[in-house]
Amino acid sequence: MVAFKAARGERVCAEPPDTIRALLIYGANSGLVREHAKAAVKFAVQDLSDAFRLCQLDARDITNDPARIGDELAALSFGGGRRAVWLKDAGDNIADSILAGLEIDFGDTLFVIECANLSPRSALRKVFEKEPDLAAVPCYEDDDNSLREYVSVFLSAENAAIDRDALVWLLSRLSTDRMQVRSELEKLILYATASADLEPQAVTNITFEMVTACSADAGQLSLDNLADAVASGDLADIDRFLQLAFEQGIQPIGAIRCVNRRFAQLHFVVGLAQDGGSIEQLIAGLRPPIFFKYRRAFQRQTMLWPMLRIAQALDILNEAEIACKTTGMPSAEICARALIRIGGAARAGK
Repeated sequence: MVAFKAARGERVCAEPPDTIRALLIYGANSGLVREHAKAAVKFAVQDLSDAFRLCQLDARDITNDPARIGDELAALSFGGGRRAVWLKDAGDNIADSILAGLEIDFGDTLFVIECANLSPRSALRKVFEKEPDLAAVPCYEDDDNSLREYVSVFLSAENAAIDRDALVWLLSRLSTDRMQVRSELEKLILYATASADLEPQAVTNITFEMVTACSADAGQLSLDNLADAVASGDLADIDRFLQLAFEQGIQPIGAIRCVNRRFAQLHFVVGLAQDGGSIEQLIAGLRPPIFFKYRRAFQRQTMLWPMLRIAQALDILNEAEIACKTTGMPSAEICARALIRIGGAARAGK
């Protein structure tokens, strides 16, 4: 079986061996599929704008003209140099045309095929996993470890470093699609570079403040801070973070629901802790997780809020949301009054 997974697949795409004449790159992670395919093609032709050495095809081109693959694979490079044929959005529906093309002797031309996810019964997978001069490279969704490694390698290549708290916050909000991750990282580096007065060749240091300011989820940070202030009874911070959330375009119901989620998490942890569960383990097991900067405060809040008072806080929040939708009263005032009321109870409990 010639199937290259994970790091082996990345290495094969970055520098395809001379013994491999065609690569089938497929999987649910479309961004990673495109990234691997681009790396393989670039290894062969260097300049992706060179139309004499690179032919880019779409599956629709083959549906309309099944012989096109064979014609392009058999073509000679005008002016010399290695050629590549890059077929995008392929699938088993054009498998016959692809397999017919593979029967041709196309010299040192590299044939790179992009596909979405393919089942083990796929005709293309079976061929590419069996023949020694073909390679199948599956691209699955990133997990926490692979995503962390990708971010670190990408930033290092761009002469950038990131603070630990900034990395943790960033990883918790990145998608698992490589194309979107790359786009976010490029935007972050551009923002960090423009924000810092750097000497030539100096490493760009990315801070927590830069990440949150640049992120599309910057408003979420205000909501996280707001929920923490309400549950901790910090009245001044409740007012400050609520106003900041409103300035960022967050609606009162969105603020109420964020605080509601915090008390639902407290309800879960405190309730199970009463049955003998470990507070630390229960907090670590929450999904979505509590950002590590808030974990110590969250643990204090579990001591501050018994089950009865958590239930009362949830009732206040639910009543506030209903009031925002039905009474016609200013929703911002309803929201603020409910949050201050709960924050005041937390402060009294201290």
